Amino acid sequence: MKNMGDTNKRDLRYQHMHDAIFASLDQVRNWVVYGHLSFRDEFQGDEKERLKKFHLLMRDLAKRFTGRRDLQAVGWFLKQEGSRHGKRFHFHFALTSDNLTRTTPETVCRYLTRQWQKIGKSVCEIVPWDESKTARGIWYLTQNEETPLHHSRYFHGEFCHWKMSTLLHSRILENVTRKENYE
Repeated sequence: MKNMGDTNKRDLRYQHMHDAIFASLDQVRNWVVYGHLSFRDEFQGDEKERLKKFHLLMRDLAKRFTGRRDLQAVGWFLKQEGSRHGKRFHFHFALTSDNLTRTTPETVCRYLTRQWQKIGKSVCEIVPWDESKTARGIWYLTQNEETPLHHSRYFHGEFCHWKMSTLLHSRILENVTRKENYE
């Protein structure tokens, strides 16, 4: 990521290097967790298996904190990075506090880290969201790859593979509707 100086502003000269979804994600005010998930060698070639592992992680999170094993019960944004030509596939993700208000970000991070050790059996870094760096965090999540990513049946975009939960999508639509009503 380019050095942007102030963590709340971006140098929009580099806007073309990011997926346009960053503008919508900027409107979300309740980010709570940021994570990075790596995958063992046997899952590098299989997007479907990587996704199964992420979905299981989100369902476990939902079950633990909402009582429902529902993939859409929490607000998440997922980005896949990597390529078949050298860069290892891995996920970056962010969570909102939707349906996670009766716990702390630290508790969620500890839980997800333990679960990933069981599910992914691989390295992860899961930390509370740093509000002072929201602009940089969103900028990082939406950066394009230098070369097009391989064809995906799940992810949006050619240079930036991402997906979001239905809950997060609904929150973004609410923000847009609210903003339009005030203009």
